[in-house]
Amino acid sequence: MNIDKDQLKALAQAASQSHWDQDGFEVHNDDIEDYRVAQCRSMPDAAFIAAASPASILELLAENEELRMLAKEMDLMFGRYLLGMRASVVEWRHGKGAEAAMQWIWNGLAGPGELPPEEEKQAQAYFDREVVMIEEGLEEVYAYRDKRRSEKAKGGI
Repeated sequence: MNIDKDQLKALAQAASQSHWDQDGFEVHNDDIEDYRVAQCRSMPDAAFIAAASPASILELLAENEELRMLAKEMDLMFGRYLLGMRASVVEWRHGKGAEAAMQWIWNGLAGPGELPPEEEKQAQAYFDREVVMIEEGLEEVYAYRDKRRSEKAKGGI
């Protein structure tokens, strides 16, 4: 299913922004007397339609856009870190050597305050401890992605 978010946003903006409420099988706009938004065949349908008001849809779309921009920011930051590491390899191979190359990595970590704690003395032990949470987070992301793909393949989403 492909959702035209721009069309959905325009429709939600054009609709009444007042509170929608459920009364049995009917959904009402609370700000307009005797204005029935929908009459449903079931109470769960009416409850859903009342909850899916234009204001709710606009909030979901805003959250979606915020998350999209956050993902873009993370992708660009990751790309920037990779670029700095690549530049350090170029410096090491064809520039002023390993010491100057390390300065690229140092600057990339020091700027945003990402240098390791001073008390860390064993690189492998430090990495092994710290990578656990990252790997667990990635496993969660991959499991979610696999579940979504499976649901889409079955036609469930």
